[in-house]
Amino acid sequence: MKKRELLNVALYLFAFLTIQAITVAAAMLISQSSGMTASITTLASSIITIALFYKLRWTPCSGAYINTRPWFTMFWVVCLTIGTIAPLAYLTELLGVTLPDTYNEMFKGIMQHKLGFITIGIIAPIAEEYVFRGAILRVLCDITGKHRQWVAIVLSAALFATVHGNMAQGIGAFLCGLLLGWMYVRTGSIVPGVVYHWVNNSTAVLLYRLMPQSADMQFADFFGGDMKRVALAIVFSLMIFGASMFQLNLRLQKPQQ
Repeated sequence: MKKRELLNVALYLFAFLTIQAITVAAAMLISQSSGMTASITTLASSIITIALFYKLRWTPCSGAYINTRPWFTMFWVVCLTIGTIAPLAYLTELLGVTLPDTYNEMFKGIMQHKLGFITIGIIAPIAEEYVFRGAILRVLCDITGKHRQWVAIVLSAALFATVHGNMAQGIGAFLCGLLLGWMYVRTGSIVPGVVYHWVNNSTAVLLYRLMPQSADMQFADFFGGDMKRVALAIVFSLMIFGASMFQLNLRLQKPQQ
C-alpha cells in the first residue's frame, strides 16, 4: 500500500511539473513579451492544474470546513502571514541568497502585467495548495500515520521548496511550507493555506505596484538603512507571528463529521 501511495505522490508531482513545462513552451510560441509570456504561462498552468486535480479527484473537495464559518480563524491566518513576511525576507538576506536575474525579471514582468494580481495573488495559490497540501501532503500523511505527521509536513515542505527552482525562494517556501502543512493537518482543508498564500503573494504584487524599485531593494533599504528600525520591524513582526500562532493553535481544528 505504501509503495502505491508513494507512486501517487510521484504522479502528482510529475503532473504538476509537466503542466508547467508544456504551458511554458506554448506561451513562448505565442508571445515574445516576457511579461505577457510569464503571466500567460503561470495563469494557464495554474488553471489546468486545478482542473486536472479536481477532475481526477486527486485533491478531495468538500465544503465541510467552510461550513464551520471560520472567519475569525482566517483573520489570524492573515495576521500570521503578515508576521512572517519581514522575518523571512530578512533571513534570506542574512544568508546572502539572492534571486537569480532570470527569475527576478520574470516576476517583475508578471507583477506589472494587468493579470499579475489574479495570476500570482489568487489562481497560483489555489493551484499550489491543491497540489502540495491537498494531494501530496494528504497522501504523505496516510503513509506516515497520525503520530508521525510532522515527517509528512517536512517532506511536503521540502518538495514545495525544491520546485521553486532557486535557493532564494526555496528557503522561504520551505519555512512557509511547514506552516501551510501544519494548518492543513490541523483542519483537513486547504482553505487556511490558500488564504496565507493569497496574502503573501498579493503583498508582493501590491508592494511592487506601489514601489517598482522594491524588486531590487535590500530589506534595510525600506527603512533608510537604519538597523534600529529594521530590528524593531523584525521584533514587531515576530510579536504578530507569536500571537497568531497562539490563537491558531487554539482555533484550527477539523470539522466534526
